[in-house]
Amino acid sequence: MNLDNIQLFILVYKAKSFASVAKELNVAPSSVSRAIAGLEEQLQARLFQRTTRTLTPTQLGENYFHRVEALIDELELARDEVFNQNSEPFGKVKVTASTSFGQKVLSPILNGFFDRYPKVRLDLVLSDTQVNVIDDRFDLAIRHGALRDSSMVAKKLIDVNYVLVASPNYLARSAKIEKPRDILAHRLISFAYSSFNTEWNFKKDELLETIPIEPILTMTTASAIQKSVESDTGIALLPDWAVKDELRTKKLISILPSWKVAGKDFDASIWLVYPSRRFLPVKTRAFIDYLLNNVKVV
Repeated sequence: MNLDNIQLFILVYKAKSFASVAKELNVAPSSVSRAIAGLEEQLQARLFQRTTRTLTPTQLGENYFHRVEALIDELELARDEVFNQNSEPFGKVKVTASTSFGQKVLSPILNGFFDRYPKVRLDLVLSDTQVNVIDDRFDLAIRHGALRDSSMVAKKLIDVNYVLVASPNYLARSAKIEKPRDILAHRLISFAYSSFNTEWNFKKDELLETIPIEPILTMTTASAIQKSVESDTGIALLPDWAVKDELRTKKLISILPSWKVAGKDFDASIWLVYPSRRFLPVKTRAFIDYLLNNVKVV
């Protein structure tokens, strides 16, 4: 069976379009359609229902995709291990990260990675829902906070400190904040997660204060919270990597900077997590090393 046609089927399945795959590969749509028809002939099964406007996988097509995608990934991994262990990295690396971290930290540094490794392609999936690395066939996950899956290999990327911030306009018109409990007189914006939306903890030397909070607004992404704070909506607790530029330019102001602030847990880090494989593909190792050398919070 022609592996090229199977790989083409995977692309068409994901795109739900002959034309978009043809454009990506710089070939005629008719050639993509013929290749899929040839695969269907070999399998003696219809993989897609075709109309003039839509291309929809059949149930057999759905089943076939979930079986062959993993096999093709394994073939690519085997090829990498055999032929590329000591050569220039190439191929696709599938990575998942949170939306805000991807936008704020990863996107600005990727140009340098592609300059160094022009034959590597990144499939960067940004989501605030934690994916299953194994089932969803990710090479690498960038995870925040405490890790739950001990079966995975984890390497710390950065330590994270949280900062209590507000806009200059909000602070100018609002009551002064001189001690942690003063925040209760203010509008608070929080992550929607239970580790952030019920209490904030303040620590200075040996003194620890836990402040129960009732946020007026909760959201799931740091970038969305930050936009609200910049629009003078209220006070928020945000990671240093998200607001370091805005603090430097005074677009945001750090509140109670002499205190260390966190949600329920002061132990906050960002981790690189990947499947526990005996042989880590060169392309994945290259991206991990690049992140370790280039992701910094100053």
